[in-house]
Amino acid sequence: MNKSYVLLRMYDKLRDGAGIKLAEWCEEYKLSVATFRRYIALLRTCCKETCGRELVYDPVGAVYRLRTAAEETA
Repeated sequence: MNKSYVLLRMYDKLRDGAGIKLAEWCEEYKLSVATFRRYIALLRTCCKETCGRELVYDPVGAVYRLRTAAEETA
């Protein structure tokens, strides 16, 4: 898979309110864990700069997701 395509798919999922699970994405798109983490780092910066939202890791669901507005004000 093309890096740009995977990053856009990840960004779309996050903006739609869905989470991103490391194992699922690595398996589906044949990514190494290191590559997945690099993509997450890029998305974390992008989301903060473009929409002012923080990309966080939720250990309960083992998922990366955008922090909700309610969480940001608390």
